Amino acid sequence: MRKRRWAGLVGVGAVLLAVVLLGVWPESPSSYRSTVESSVQDAVSAVGTARLTAQSALSGNTFGAYESTALEDVGDNLTTAVTDVIELPPTDQDTRRLRDEVLPPLQDSARIVGDLDLAIQNDDRDAINACVAGLTAVGDRLATTLERLR
Repeated sequence: MRKRRWAGLVGVGAVLLAVVLLGVWPESPSSYRSTVESSVQDAVSAVGTARLTAQSALSGNTFGAYESTALEDVGDNLTTAVTDVIELPPTDQDTRRLRDEVLPPLQDSARIVGDLDLAIQNDDRDAINACVAGLTAVGDRLATTLERLR
């Protein structure tokens, strides 16, 4: 009876140790790259949504509540994409270069979406057009990066 209890405790201890080690074990380069790829994919999608929302706002095909909700969702998605890359420490020189390559367009995307939200609130058509141009450019950069990651 005591042997079973000890075996059970050792088994539970081994499982807990495995969970702790997995939580603190460093990422592999392929795992890091996969996380970055997922973040870039999410950003490409978010940038496309923001651009379409801006174009719809310019043509008068949307209303304020939709635009606000869409841009809030886009902002949340971009925040998550940036945070996922920032919080994951690079594993080697290649992953450090990858991080340094993807962070600027991810951050630019978030900045432009913030500017777009303000421009739409103020009904500033020139600023909305500038944001569409900026989103198109940063979206192209992100899409090119994503293609290379795949």
